[in-house]
Amino acid sequence: MISPTGQLRPSLLILAVFIGCIVLTSCGKTTKGSEPEPPKTATVPKSDPPAIHMWLGNPERTFYGTGPWTDKPLEVAWDFKTGSVSGRLHPDPWGGSGWPGQVAVVGDRVYFQSADSFIYCLNRSDGSIIWKFQTTDCAKSAPSVSGDRLVVGNLDHYVYCLNTRDGSLVWKYQTGFETDSSSAIIGDRAYVGGEDHFYYCFDLKDGRVIFKTQLNGSMEGGTTIVDGRIYADTKAGGLYCLNAADGKIIWTASLGWKSTSTPAVRGDFVYSATVNGYVFCFRKETGELVWKFNGNANGGSGEMNGFWASPILVKDRIYIGSNNGYLYCLTDQGQLVWRYRSHGPIWGSSPVVEGRVVFGDKAGWVHVLSAEDGRQITEIKIGDNVDATPAVLDGRIYIGAFNGKFYCLKQSGS
Repeated sequence: MISPTGQLRPSLLILAVFIGCIVLTSCGKTTKGSEPEPPKTATVPKSDPPAIHMWLGNPERTFYGTGPWTDKPLEVAWDFKTGSVSGRLHPDPWGGSGWPGQVAVVGDRVYFQSADSFIYCLNRSDGSIIWKFQTTDCAKSAPSVSGDRLVVGNLDHYVYCLNTRDGSLVWKYQTGFETDSSSAIIGDRAYVGGEDHFYYCFDLKDGRVIFKTQLNGSMEGGTTIVDGRIYADTKAGGLYCLNAADGKIIWTASLGWKSTSTPAVRGDFVYSATVNGYVFCFRKETGELVWKFNGNANGGSGEMNGFWASPILVKDRIYIGSNNGYLYCLTDQGQLVWRYRSHGPIWGSSPVVEGRVVFGDKAGWVHVLSAEDGRQITEIKIGDNVDATPAVLDGRIYIGAFNGKFYCLKQSGS
């Protein structure tokens, strides 16, 4: 587990449990034989009106939100105050919303995972509580919502499934360690990676384990599911491609360093990043490295310039924030287009909506930039340690800070 202040916390017990884990297939190696057919289930349907059902909208992680936008400054439409809670591995109290999560916004409701141990359902218009469900530790991963089901991981080692109507527990499953990785729902299946070195697929109805695949390394980023394949990074520096039908490993590639990113998949390529400051492009079919961008080239080294965020792809450009405080815009060939200096490290990902890049920094600011040239359009300070990924819908921004507050931001005059 990584704390919101950026400090790695010891997990000796977990390390001991996983000593002797077998290192799986080498970089670019593809398993032989035909692949099982992917599950005969549809992805989350397009909503009318649009909705953010899970982290970046869908299992493919391609829906970043909707406008409309103006160049007017941001202001608070409403805010919601959480409590705080201390946990086994974080004696300091945590509250609000944190990395690497993003809230779900569906219909007139906001489903908000909180570091104070509660899962909240808020009224989208004014932030009032519709229901709340208490876990036993922090919830930082993004919830996934499909119909009357909500799935979310937790630091208390459980994956929870709640009823979206009233917040009642449908089922829960105890993993071997924390679950910060954001889940995805496809049809009647829920997919989620664990920090216990396993990747899980559950039956959405009752929590039955459909498959459980061991990986070399734990997961804190989410996973991307495209065309029946799952793409996942690990903190041991592996990029995995799994079959979504049965969890079998198709290929693996080496990132060379720890990764907490959620891979982005576009066309024939997979993009990811590492916490020592590199962005990578691999071939989707084989795991062959195409190029890598060195974020350390502008001074500093290692995790000082590391990428904890996930790459966001729009057309032929990649947007990603760094621990050095810069938001980078690259071409899809790995060349730098522009960079923007924020007030602090950037851990959350940066959705691009109708020509605007939206992100928070750990100094407590939310920024809106021009996606074309990195020009600042507006910014607003909402607290301390804004490291969650903003959810943007209908020109409003839903994001929390680790000061115990959750905010809905709007454009002035809207």
